[in-house]
Amino acid sequence: MWAQVLLFALGAAQLGRAANITLYNVVATTTTTAAADATYTGLAAYDTTVLSAPAAPDPPTTALTVSIPIDVWGSGNLLSIKQKGNFLGLSVELSVAENVLGSDAGSLKPIFLNYLANIRNRAGAGVLIRVGGNTQEKSTILVDGLSDGSSIDKMYNDGDTVTTTPIINYSLELLYTMGNISALTDTAWFFGLSFNESAVQSQSPNVPLAAHWAQTILGDYLLGTAMGNEPDLYVDHSDRDGNWTVNDYYNEFQTMRDDILSQGDLLKTQFLMGPSVCCQTAGFDVVDVFNTGWLTDNLEYLSHVTVQHYPTNNCQINGNVIDAQSIFPDFLNHTNPREMAALYTASAQEVVAQGKEILMLETNTASCGGFAGLSDSFGAAMWMVDWSLQLAYTNFSAALMHVGGQNVYYNPFTPPPGKYKNYGWTTGSIYYSALIVAEVFGSSNNSQIIDLWPAADFFPQYIIYEDGLPVRAVLFNYVTDGSGGSDYTANLSFNGSTIGDTVSVRYFRAASVSEQINITWAGQTMGGYQYASDGRLSGELTTEQVTCSNGECAITVPAPSIAVVFFTDQALADSSVPDDAVVSYSTSIIGSGKATIAAGAMITGNGIAPPKWIYTSAATRSQQVQIGVGVLAVTAAIALGVARAPPEWLKPPHTRSHTLSNI
Repeated sequence: MWAQVLLFALGAAQLGRAANITLYNVVATTTTTAAADATYTGLAAYDTTVLSAPAAPDPPTTALTVSIPIDVWGSGNLLSIKQKGNFLGLSVELSVAENVLGSDAGSLKPIFLNYLANIRNRAGAGVLIRVGGNTQEKSTILVDGLSDGSSIDKMYNDGDTVTTTPIINYSLELLYTMGNISALTDTAWFFGLSFNESAVQSQSPNVPLAAHWAQTILGDYLLGTAMGNEPDLYVDHSDRDGNWTVNDYYNEFQTMRDDILSQGDLLKTQFLMGPSVCCQTAGFDVVDVFNTGWLTDNLEYLSHVTVQHYPTNNCQINGNVIDAQSIFPDFLNHTNPREMAALYTASAQEVVAQGKEILMLETNTASCGGFAGLSDSFGAAMWMVDWSLQLAYTNFSAALMHVGGQNVYYNPFTPPPGKYKNYGWTTGSIYYSALIVAEVFGSSNNSQIIDLWPAADFFPQYIIYEDGLPVRAVLFNYVTDGSGGSDYTANLSFNGSTIGDTVSVRYFRAASVSEQINITWAGQTMGGYQYASDGRLSGELTTEQVTCSNGECAITVPAPSIAVVFFTDQALADSSVPDDAVVSYSTSIIGSGKATIAAGAMITGNGIAPPKWIYTSAATRSQQVQIGVGVLAVTAAIALGVARAPPEWLKPPHTRSHTLSNI
């Protein structure tokens, strides 16, 4: 039965500060930049605008000494908390989840699974993915399903514009789709619950219903449910009256929490995430939320504490148009990530002291879709690595890159639009950032990081420790200089400590920070051309060996690049894809369409058998998994670790009793 959906006015025109507004229902857009000779008309995800790289400093820096503390405690440096290789994950806007994840639980997209497998193979853990965002706030779960059997239905009102958040109805099919992805790739999820349209006096019982089903279907793969999205902007968005304050938020959160606990028939009561504030709003920053007692009063119910942050915006509020070329240099230095992370230093310390993890639940280069030529550049990918490592150093436990629709510039990957649905995907530059961060921390789950600031602003330096000993270094060169004159030598000094005869180095390379296509990580590429990716890396893996002498190693850091240095064979092995990690599901289909693979064929086909507990949303569904393929035969390379057996209540058909009814 269809549920009544509560409406609220977006009020985007009244925004007075940067906020994340996803663009919807868009066919084409027109962009021009100072660096572009022509006007591009088309979907933003395929914009070919290229910016100009900033001029190289004169005189250039050609050598730096990197003194690596062996006694990190005695050196006065503070190690971060222990980090995992899956630190940099994904935030998928609810409204586009069906396009990214798959249309239903029986139709999975091998290209998307390949993207996940690349990260998982390096991190040793499943990718962290949040499904939510602005559109979670106008969402309703329909337990009886949608009329066409799909996962998501988007609805618009007459007069809605491209910045109007659509009304979202979603079915259990979405959750089953997420479950199937986890069964194959060990992906872990955060799920967004509606909050801001619910008046305290008449809370919608649909929210407890959503919390119940998310827990029931996803089980241990659901790490938390986020209640609310950017509440610090509710007043600016006309979702609350002008007198609404952080204290009112506290009261509403407590009321909704109690409603979910009393009505949700939950499997876990430590499930909530918040406050997900974004914009340093006066009187409504994360510190202001904590001062209400929100953190201490909800400790036993919180799975994580969450914030969201974008360094700038492309919302063009009140006609304020930010020029991408002008701000490009802001993303090409170490000051930017350090200053942003400093906004959360005190809050992160308090959260960790309370025994909780703090997450950057949503971030990217710029809200409202990013900027043409900037958000999809090699420089943006370097910045995303720097920003992620700085957050890790500030004791965050994860950062999630936002994924929007066709009309955003910042996607790590974009599925093809409708009429090209059987083509390959388009890989964005920042996808590489997740691969690099995965290798920086590796699969040991025992990595701690320090920032060797102060160093030259264009040349950040991080050191990774395990059990108190240095195991990796991350060296940046933000400068673009095709002559080679701005390449520098990083002289790694271990202060007289013994180091092996050689260290291993992998490079993130492009000819310019403005490059969008010809990008490589360790000699391999995803291919930056439109509709060209099957989600797998191509090319030969390249790991260079550098000879060391007397406890010192000279590492060349080209302009521009990131060099990741592995001090030991074990450090390299922990960051590399295991030889036996990949399973292939071959469709053997050439051309367009879908391949339907019987479960038995999957079990007896290439590689290791999939888990026997593949989710299904109906007991009568055929035991099949449909895999959509593109113009070439696609093999879904899925990394399997030790699959976790599901609880008995997760196995289909679902029999767990509950007292909730859909409204």
